Amino acid sequence: MLLRNEDGWFGLFTRAEHLGAYRNGTRVVKVAKDTDDRRDIGATGRVLGSLGHPQIGVAYFVEWDDMPRHAVAVVAWKIASMEKQ
Repeated sequence: MLLRNEDGWFGLFTRAEHLGAYRNGTRVVKVAKDTDDRRDIGATGRVLGSLGHPQIGVAYFVEWDDMPRHAVAVVAWKIASMEKQ
Protein backbone atom coordinates (compact mmCIF):
# COMPACT_ATOMS: atom_id res chain seq x y z
CA MET A 1 0.00 0.00 0.00
CA LEU A 2 1.46 3.30 -1.05
CA LEU A 3 1.28 6.25 1.31
CA ARG A 4 1.11 9.64 -0.31
CA ASN A 5 0.82 13.32 0.44
CA GLU A 6 -2.20 15.04 -1.06
CA ASP A 7 -2.08 18.69 -2.11
CA GLY A 8 -3.03 20.93 0.79
CA TRP A 9 -2.34 18.22 3.40
CA PHE A 10 0.57 17.65 5.78
CA GLY A 11 1.78 14.10 6.33
CA LEU A 12 1.74 10.90 4.32
CA PHE A 13 -1.45 8.83 4.43
CA THR A 14 -3.76 6.58 2.48
CA ARG A 15 -7.48 6.72 1.72
CA ALA A 16 -7.58 2.89 1.67
CA GLU A 17 -10.01 1.14 4.04
CA HIS A 18 -8.76 -2.02 5.75
CA LEU A 19 -11.35 -4.81 5.95
CA GLY A 20 -13.19 -4.57 9.27
CA ALA A 21 -11.75 -1.16 10.17
CA TYR A 22 -13.72 2.01 10.84
CA ARG A 23 -14.86 3.49 7.52
CA ASN A 24 -13.27 6.64 6.18
CA GLY A 25 -15.05 9.68 7.58
CA THR A 26 -15.93 7.96 10.87
CA ARG A 27 -15.75 10.34 13.82
CA VAL A 28 -13.36 9.02 16.49
CA VAL A 29 -12.23 9.95 19.99
CA LYS A 30 -8.86 9.29 21.62
CA VAL A 31 -9.37 6.77 24.45
CA ALA A 32 -5.79 5.76 25.34
CA LYS A 33 -2.31 7.16 24.96
CA ASP A 34 1.39 6.56 25.47
CA THR A 35 3.54 9.02 27.42
CA ASP A 36 4.94 10.57 24.24
CA ASP A 37 1.59 11.08 22.45
CA ARG A 38 0.68 14.64 21.54
CA ARG A 39 -3.10 14.09 21.58
CA ASP A 40 -4.80 13.89 24.97
CA ILE A 41 -7.57 11.44 25.79
CA GLY A 42 -10.86 12.96 24.65
CA ALA A 43 -9.43 14.54 21.47
CA THR A 44 -11.74 14.08 18.49
CA GLY A 45 -11.18 13.69 14.77
CA ARG A 46 -12.14 11.74 11.68
CA VAL A 47 -10.67 8.72 9.91
CA LEU A 48 -8.95 9.42 6.59
CA GLY A 49 -7.86 5.82 5.87
CA SER A 50 -6.59 2.60 7.44
CA LEU A 51 -4.07 -0.18 6.93
CA GLY A 52 -3.70 -3.61 8.48
CA HIS A 53 -0.42 -4.94 9.84
CA PRO A 54 0.14 -8.48 11.20
CA GLN A 55 2.06 -7.25 14.26
CA ILE A 56 0.20 -4.08 15.24
CA GLY A 57 -3.29 -4.72 13.91
CA VAL A 58 -5.02 -1.77 12.28
CA ALA A 59 -3.34 1.61 11.91
CA TYR A 60 -5.54 4.60 11.14
CA PHE A 61 -4.77 7.93 9.58
CA VAL A 62 -6.76 10.56 11.46
CA GLU A 63 -7.36 14.26 10.94
CA TRP A 64 -7.68 15.63 14.48
CA ASP A 65 -10.15 18.50 14.91
CA ASP A 66 -7.46 20.77 16.37
CA MET A 67 -5.07 20.06 13.44
CA PRO A 68 -7.04 20.47 10.20
CA ARG A 69 -5.41 19.11 7.05
CA HIS A 70 -2.79 17.14 9.04
CA ALA A 71 -2.81 13.34 8.66
CA VAL A 72 -1.65 11.54 11.81
CA ALA A 73 -1.06 7.78 12.15
CA VAL A 74 -2.77 6.20 15.18
CA VAL A 75 -2.96 2.53 16.24
CA ALA A 76 -6.47 1.14 16.70
CA TRP A 77 -6.35 0.59 20.47
CA LYS A 78 -5.95 4.33 21.05
CA ILE A 79 -9.24 5.40 19.40
CA ALA A 80 -12.93 4.54 19.46
CA SER A 81 -15.80 5.39 17.16
CA MET A 82 -18.10 8.20 18.26
CA GLU A 83 -20.83 6.82 16.01
CA LYS A 84 -23.38 4.19 16.91
CA GLN A 85 -22.28 0.80 15.66
